[in-house]
Amino acid sequence: MQKMKDKNQKPMIAVSKPTYYMKKLILLLFIPFISFSQVQKKEMNMNQMMKKKMEVQMKKKIASNSQKMKKITEKKIIERWEEYSKAFEYSDFDKIKTYFTFPVTLSLFDNPIVINNEDELIKFYKQIRTNVQDGYKYSKLKKSRVVWISKNICVLDATYSRFNDDYENIFTGRGIYMYKKVGNSWQMFSMSGIKMNNKK
Repeated sequence: MQKMKDKNQKPMIAVSKPTYYMKKLILLLFIPFISFSQVQKKEMNMNQMMKKKMEVQMKKKIASNSQKMKKITEKKIIERWEEYSKAFEYSDFDKIKTYFTFPVTLSLFDNPIVINNEDELIKFYKQIRTNVQDGYKYSKLKKSRVVWISKNICVLDATYSRFNDDYENIFTGRGIYMYKKVGNSWQMFSMSGIKMNNKK
């Protein structure tokens, strides 16, 4: 005889576990997301590396340009000194005064004086030019070195020789010339002579 079903017995609900294909489908859905995240991270790292590389290159370029500008300025200062020396050679005192800015400190072998205007400067140079070495004809720069004190102030360490009509070296001198930028020009505001051994 067929057994009667228990009225209190609850119906059974079948629960199936995820199949192999469902797992595979879920995995395939997540793979693009993971791959996209990895690509984004890689691109971010690449962008940061490129940014740092560009910053380094920019700094190098700025430093290189700054060095080039400094060399150009140093060349101009040396050229101005040579022009000043030529004016001294020709006793062109009106020209000499254009290379200075006032007040000027002039020290010839531990005897410093301060000159406040063009008239005093011309008077000083007339005395120096009168007492220059016998037979003096012209000067020639032997060597020079520019030392920077600040962006707008530098020192020119110049060694020069004086020659006579026979192109003989009659004197070798060394001076420390201080320049500063006045407007667009480099002007001398201090000059000091350094004793040298001129024995032949």
